[in-house]
Amino acid sequence: MKIWITGGAGFLGRHLTRQLVSDGCKVVSLSRRAAPDADESIPIDLVNEAHRLRRHLETDGPPEVVVHAASRQPGRFSFKEFVAGNVLTTRNLLDALSAAPPRQVIYTSTLSVYSRSSDLPFTEKHPASNPDPYGATKRWAEQLMESFKDSKITILRLPSLYGVGQADSFVDGLAKLALRNEPIDLFSRGRTIRDALHITDVVSAIRKCIQQTSGGQLVLMNLGCGRPIRSIEYARSLVEALHSQSTITESDKETSHFDAYASISLAQQLIGFQPTELKESLRIYANELRA
Repeated sequence: MKIWITGGAGFLGRHLTRQLVSDGCKVVSLSRRAAPDADESIPIDLVNEAHRLRRHLETDGPPEVVVHAASRQPGRFSFKEFVAGNVLTTRNLLDALSAAPPRQVIYTSTLSVYSRSSDLPFTEKHPASNPDPYGATKRWAEQLMESFKDSKITILRLPSLYGVGQADSFVDGLAKLALRNEPIDLFSRGRTIRDALHITDVVSAIRKCIQQTSGGQLVLMNLGCGRPIRSIEYARSLVEALHSQSTITESDKETSHFDAYASISLAQQLIGFQPTELKESLRIYANELRA
């Protein structure tokens, strides 16, 4: 099976590429940076070089599945940069694919599309109207996907991801402190509910989506840990997994993050998604860090 992965050199793209190559798939990476684990790596700027996609389709033929993982991640970027990285890349990809539609396009979106609410967990019917530039532009990209009628579209709304090679997530930040045995100070007394998954859970879910040939033409589902986990539980479990000497303090200082976690019942029903329990997931992560 030939599979295209946009953002194949990114954190999710690298892990997914390795697994799919191991599965025997022919993986073509479309990314600004080279992806050494892919069968073929095409350095490309999806914002400004969309014509190269069309040429590649003409010469090499269409893939069976496209995983669109290229994205402008949260950070200190301008609104224009978020639009380019999340919306224009999606428009250009779909425009090229319209000439030779694949069987399925899988888009890795984010739980950040959801608007803030005390009504938890978020289901797929929760309003997706976050005004933050990252969440807003990811939702616009989802809408472009929803308008593409030539292929089966699968949209996965992902939580924060962690694992070796990811530097800016909440869990990875805790790990850096725990590895140095430094104090861990948790805002809001460590009571903020967060949703996070180890990268292997997401790779497993995408593999199941690729293998899924039945179902509707448009599927949108949440992925997540499946239960409310407070930041203090993440910290305590990670300190234990790493055998760290870090002390954990609960500060009254408020965090800018709000309580959020997703219902995963639809993903459980459609693809049999089952996230790894937190302590086991962090034990795996700890072993990766030691290696």
